[in-house]
Amino acid sequence: MHPDEKSQKRVEKLFADLNQIARASIATGENKPVATGSASRVKYEALAPSSAIDTSTASHEMDALLLRIRELEAKLKENEKTATPVSLYESEELGYAIRDDHVIPVQMVDSPIEDPDKVIKTPLTASGETIGALKIKPPADRPWTTDEENLANAVAQQVSLQIQNLRLLAATERARAEAQAANRLFTHQSWESFMDGIRNSERIGYVYDQASVTPFKESTPSEADVRETINVLDEHVGNLFLKADPARPLTDEDKAMISSVAQQIAQQVENLRLLADASHARANAEEATRRLTRENWQSFTSQRADSLGYIYDSIQVTPFGETRAPLDITFEQPLKVRGEEIGQLKVAGLKEIPPGALELADTIAEQVSAHIENLRLFELNEKRARELETVAVVSTKASTVLDPDELLQSVVDLTKERFSLYHVHIYLADESWNTLLLASGAGEIGMKMTSIGHAIQMDTQQSLVARAARERSAIIANDITTDQDFLPNPLLPNTRAEMAIPIIVGEKVLGVFDVQSEQAGRFTQEDASTYNTLATQVGIALQNARLYKEQSATVAQLRELDRLKSSFLANMSHELRTPLNSILGFADVMLEELDGPLTPYMDNDLRLIQKNGQHLLHLINDVLDMAKIESGKLNLIIEKFNLHEIMEDVASITSSLAHEKDISLQIDADSDHEVEINADRNRLRQVMINLVNNAMKFTEKGKITIRIAREDSNILISVKDTGIGIHPSQLEAVFQEFTQVDSSTTRKVGGTGLGLPISRRLIEMHGGRLWAESTGVEGEGSTFYVFLPIEAKVVDSEPVMRKN
Repeated sequence: MHPDEKSQKRVEKLFADLNQIARASIATGENKPVATGSASRVKYEALAPSSAIDTSTASHEMDALLLRIRELEAKLKENEKTATPVSLYESEELGYAIRDDHVIPVQMVDSPIEDPDKVIKTPLTASGETIGALKIKPPADRPWTTDEENLANAVAQQVSLQIQNLRLLAATERARAEAQAANRLFTHQSWESFMDGIRNSERIGYVYDQASVTPFKESTPSEADVRETINVLDEHVGNLFLKADPARPLTDEDKAMISSVAQQIAQQVENLRLLADASHARANAEEATRRLTRENWQSFTSQRADSLGYIYDSIQVTPFGETRAPLDITFEQPLKVRGEEIGQLKVAGLKEIPPGALELADTIAEQVSAHIENLRLFELNEKRARELETVAVVSTKASTVLDPDELLQSVVDLTKERFSLYHVHIYLADESWNTLLLASGAGEIGMKMTSIGHAIQMDTQQSLVARAARERSAIIANDITTDQDFLPNPLLPNTRAEMAIPIIVGEKVLGVFDVQSEQAGRFTQEDASTYNTLATQVGIALQNARLYKEQSATVAQLRELDRLKSSFLANMSHELRTPLNSILGFADVMLEELDGPLTPYMDNDLRLIQKNGQHLLHLINDVLDMAKIESGKLNLIIEKFNLHEIMEDVASITSSLAHEKDISLQIDADSDHEVEINADRNRLRQVMINLVNNAMKFTEKGKITIRIAREDSNILISVKDTGIGIHPSQLEAVFQEFTQVDSSTTRKVGGTGLGLPISRRLIEMHGGRLWAESTGVEGEGSTFYVFLPIEAKVVDSEPVMRKN
């Protein structure tokens, strides 16, 4: 037995002994039990009043023992909570060995193979997991062949599949057995509930003696020749006993017929039980319908101010209140809806009741009842349709307003007008102050309350609004004179009913939607559902309006920061470029030895200064160009020129770098040499130099090819290299500012990451496009394409036309 189970039984035994001791103490007055022997055996002896044992001492010891037992019980429960769960199906290790045509069951830890080093082992796998191994010891007289190894693998796969199938079959059988057991348990419980439901504590039985059927009260018949069980879904629910005629013994056909009769009886009894359950459920449904009808009529009549009674005196119909009700009532018929009485049809002034009058009155009462119910339902449907239409109108209005204050004010005004309410409020939650602040109210009273900063603490008990926020559900008070949670407001003296709906978006309470009416009993649970829908729509619209307001403010700040950044970059780039040009100029003068001869070290240092200065000047120019483009201050100078000449200039300018890296730079022979375009010569040259330099940076060997092709009224220029290429996922990223293809700290090439973004912007200002294509495979390189109209369609800039 498990130690915890032993401890549990020991504790239970101790408690049982204590209960006996307590009962014995009560029964004998001052006599106290004396424990002798072991802890599980208690002997009781009556003590005389003059015993040496003090009563208070024994009571104190008893309390201490009880306290100790409770401590032990608490520790036992703690151990039960932290106990390791027991597996329902314990794993086991199985193994079989075949040797000399004999199959030997073995444990996996006790393999019968003597020499494990010479064993060929093939794993057994199921669903990607290893579940065992197939071990084969090859014959000693010949080597193990490849075909035998393949055969062993195939056998291992078949064995793994078969083991998995057997596991699944066992799991299926276990699940089927559990389902059958659950089915039997359900049938048993259903029958137990049925027997209890029809108030039968004894077994039900009947006896038929070929003359009559009488109830059978005995537990089982005293004498029976044949007994057949009556089963429903494999659950034993009764027995069929039969005493045969001594002169005619039962044949096999008779016994088969008796078995068939028992099956028919079982089916019929189950049908009767199901019919009884269905009748009981139908009765419950009818009772619920009548109760709902009564509640609906009570709610309907409580909301109507006019009279619900009328008198017809063969001349005119007048409501109760304007005329006195007759006292000489001859007879009356109830008006019923779904079995619930909602009124009466009374006939007065008849001295004798004509034949058929009661039947006619009953027919009229039925028709009047049905018509009244139809009118009530029609009126409720009309009301609900108007409310839903109002919800749609208010929601549409709320979704079009982006200012939070204007949004809330329009919602309360529309709700008050469309729902014919006395007053409407919207409170917004302020978690930092734990308050509900009035954000908007309908009419002049609402504006006045809003202006004075009306607020309610969330923990206020006498407030429906605070309670709705705390409980996160609708709160209705249909009679404020009897509701203790109503918080009166001197500015709203005519309030008779109030409903507070929390405004919840996600898991957060944004506020409370509060509506008030001058009519008691104005609000129902259906109204709560309608207003809850409206409150949800208002909450979403309010959140969107807040986000829009925040985003608008953020966008304005970002635009201002962007403007300041562009202005700063333009000014700083100019201030940096001026002294840098001076440095480069003096370096050129010194390199030309105008100020005197230079030593080899001085010449080397000056050339380094010149090279790095020119690199820095190029970076500053890029930053200045980007700042001008973003600020819209970069203008294009449009002129007509030969495009092939520009490509030759680009090749000449970049040829020195190509020579240093031993890269072939060429213009494709198939290029169009005659095409002329209208564009900015210098900016297009700048773009092409950027593209060629970029190709050289990432090309260690091979060539770079420039090609010009005319397509109708457009030009397509391509720059193809044989470098490292660009991953397809990075083809657009390279055109973003300050983005590098290789952003690691060990990258081989430098740059600001502005060359390609500036080039794309310049091409787009001409009305063209710049993009890249690459497979990302090293050696295949990348191809950059420039697509330009022959007649530049200048955008984002005022073009300056150069006159030739």
